[in-house]
Amino acid sequence: MPEPIIEVRGLDEIIQRMEKYPTELKEGMEATMDASLLVLWESVPAYPQRPQDSSYRRTGTLGRTLGSSINGGRIGSEPEIYTVQQLGSGYEGRFGTNLEYAPYVIGDGTQSRYHYMWWTMSTIAQRATAKITRLWNKLGEKMVAFLERGK
Repeated sequence: MPEPIIEVRGLDEIIQRMEKYPTELKEGMEATMDASLLVLWESVPAYPQRPQDSSYRRTGTLGRTLGSSINGGRIGSEPEIYTVQQLGSGYEGRFGTNLEYAPYVIGDGTQSRYHYMWWTMSTIAQRATAKITRLWNKLGEKMVAFLERGK
């Protein structure tokens, strides 16, 4: 399923300066990416109301595979896709589900017309972007303070 991307820019110079302190840089980046994934997880919306003419009984499988519930949010076990990896001087976090039919329900550009009332993965990203940006800005401020202390 194509995934929306939240990319935080503007920390390149600070990251370059922090490369003299690889342990502190790695710990800060990993902790902030972990916190970013938690924000995404908390941003899963509730299931939309079932159409009145539908006889389908919901199972909650989609929510469970996203670590959520029919009511949304961070509930239950970790989402199926929930990883952090280092890529060069940056980090990539991945969040989502491997559920076979998920692209037809919540996929961006793949959502079936029968699921028009559902949100998409972009909805989760939009709900989380401002808070994630604040997390990374705070990390930048912490790194600047660290460098100014001349450690």
